[in-house]
Parts: sequence; C-alpha cells; structure tokens
Amino acid sequence: MAGLRGLFSTGSAGAGSGPGLHDGRLRACPGAPCCVSTEAGRPSRRVAPIGYPGSRAEMRAILVDVLRSWPRTELVTVEDDYIHVVQRSRWFGFPDDLECHLPNDERLVHVRSAARVGWYDFGVNRARVERLRRAVNQRLAHQAGP
Repeated sequence: MAGLRGLFSTGSAGAGSGPGLHDGRLRACPGAPCCVSTEAGRPSRRVAPIGYPGSRAEMRAILVDVLRSWPRTELVTVEDDYIHVVQRSRWFGFPDDLECHLPNDERLVHVRSAARVGWYDFGVNRARVERLRRAVNQRLAHQAGP
C-alpha cells in the first residue's frame, strides 16, 4: 500500500504556478511523469499539436463543444486564444487540467494535459489528448463533407 500511496501523493504535479499562459506559452510539464504537452522538451512527454484549416474562432467553438460533451469535465476558462478545463477521474475524483492554446499566428492548437495529484498518470493524460485530437478531427471531417 505504501507504494500506491507514493503514486497518489499530492504536491508533485501541482507544484509551481497554476494553469494559464505564461509568456505566451503553456506552462512546462513538472518533473513527475504525469503530464504531456505539445511544448514539452522531453520526447516522452511530447504530443503533436492539433492542426486546423479554418479560423481560430471556428476551432475554439469545436473545442468547447467537444469538451462540454465529456463527462466529469468542467469548463473553467474560455478566451480567444486559451481554453482550460478540469476533468475529474472516474474512481477517485482526482482533478486533471487540460489546456488548449490557439496562437494567433499559427493554425495549431497547443495542448497540455496534467494530473494535479500524484506522480504517475498511467497514460491517462496522453490518452486524453489523443481522444481530443480524434474528436476534433472527426468534427473537421464532418464539416468538410464527402
């Protein structure tokens, strides 16, 4: 049980400043392996950004629509270039932060998903980003038509 306690201890992932843009970028992932980001320095923590063909406003609307449909997910912040949601785990209700940055000069969505609690996330954050990517790509394909 002591080993599991270490996996779920508090403070390791939540250290430092909170969610949001810092100098126009998403916050760096912490030392704990419970975070993935399109801007991560370590390849093991990096995920690809999500590209889009339309306007930033259209992509923001798609992201908000997708994220609102997810269970246990609270939309915290929606701005022109930034979205923050908190999604709680099914079993213990642990909060995870998912952030999307839509820079004005790129047609990319930069994403960061991180556990607030614990050391290791069992791949949940990477899976969350890939689920978002699939949902967004499905919406974009549906809009494009046959």
